[in-house]
Amino acid sequence: MHVNRRTVTLVVVVIAVIAGVYAITWWQRTRETERLLTDLQVADHGVATKAMEGLRDRASAISDRLVRLLREGGDQQRWRAAVLLGDAGGARVRDALVEALNDPSADVRLAAALSLGRLGARGAADRIAMLAADADEEIVVRAGAVRTLGRLRASEHLDDVRKIVADRPEPPPPPPEEGGEEAADAEEPPPDDTAPLRRAAVHAAAVLGATADVSGAAEADGEEAAGPAARTAAVLIASSVAANEPNATVRLSACYALADLAALSPDPEIRLQVVRALAGALQSDEVADVRIAAAHSLRIIEAPPDAAEIARRALDEARFDDHYWVREAAMEATQGG
Repeated sequence: MHVNRRTVTLVVVVIAVIAGVYAITWWQRTRETERLLTDLQVADHGVATKAMEGLRDRASAISDRLVRLLREGGDQQRWRAAVLLGDAGGARVRDALVEALNDPSADVRLAAALSLGRLGARGAADRIAMLAADADEEIVVRAGAVRTLGRLRASEHLDDVRKIVADRPEPPPPPPEEGGEEAADAEEPPPDDTAPLRRAAVHAAAVLGATADVSGAAEADGEEAAGPAARTAAVLIASSVAANEPNATVRLSACYALADLAALSPDPEIRLQVVRALAGALQSDEVADVRIAAAHSLRIIEAPPDAAEIARRALDEARFDDHYWVREAAMEATQGG
């Protein structure tokens, strides 16, 4: 095919323009990236936060520099790098984040654990489980590690997570009678600093219990074999009862976790147990927020026929609850709104 000189010249010009535009765009982006990396390391948290937002979609391209910052920067710089590396990938990034689980800063350890979860780093599950189980570790770090185990679907650590759920303080003794000798000596119970950890653990346990491999599920002490979901349901049900779990926010989380377990498990017997537990929480828990959580949870469970009547009766009774929002939650659940 004959192509005249004018056409060739036009094609060359078009290619040159495209190449020039690409080069300018690349140069501008590179310059912007350098500016953001500089801002990432400043003391001003507002400036650094904006830099992090701008660097999220470039994390893979600058992962080597972020890894170096994670290993050599100050506390805040290492934390920012650990967060951003959750948007990168690759073996070197995962290795650096696993290494950061030993960082002297709790913020960095937490960010590293959460970033490994975002990356789906299943190979780091054992190390993260050690962090979650470490009694000397900061509670916020342990809670983040537990959430990551759930995100990774690390069902091999289900027992570890269930132990955390069950490791609760003793319920406080009943209040002494006014004017009595015991009343004068009564002390306030110590603050429950582990409640955030148990809240994270009940949600992770629900996911891990429902997705765990059922093979080899028998208890080590020779009890009748039970699947991971059934054993997890028993632990979560215990956490939804005030006589076992003194912290209302944990009981609330347990109600929602039970709904997650029932939604993920195909076993109708587990759904029946869950419905019974939620109906009990709705009818008897003294904290309105827990009763609301129970009503919302009953609403989202597809109850088997033998459990549907239990749920219906509990929700009908809750429509006359003393608390307005409990009544509203029960009305929504019964009307399917």
